[in-house]
Amino acid sequence: MSRWKASDPYNDNVLYPRLRNNTFAHNLQPSTWWYRDASFLRLKNVEFGYQFNKKQLKSLRLTNLRLYVQGTNLKTWDDVKYWDPELGDANSGAKYPISSTWTFGAEVTF
Repeated sequence: MSRWKASDPYNDNVLYPRLRNNTFAHNLQPSTWWYRDASFLRLKNVEFGYQFNKKQLKSLRLTNLRLYVQGTNLKTWDDVKYWDPELGDANSGAKYPISSTWTFGAEVTF
């Protein structure tokens, strides 16, 4: 596990402080250990569509035809990795991740 160990006391590249299975007074002290850089970039909404040419549609007896695909919450780039950075700290953020949604559609006018 990525935790502090007495056998390697100067290792700063650990995720968790000293772990114990019982109450330990040092674990109740205020600490900056859990501070994280919560900056992030999110691809929230993208839509691609294609409008067919009216000349192409005459043979199908259509006035208008547009096909599209839309995606919501497609990707988040962040360093938090444990919860959604928009939700705040671990206590409020340790919930289900935001789901991605895909919509496919056609707009047809006869």
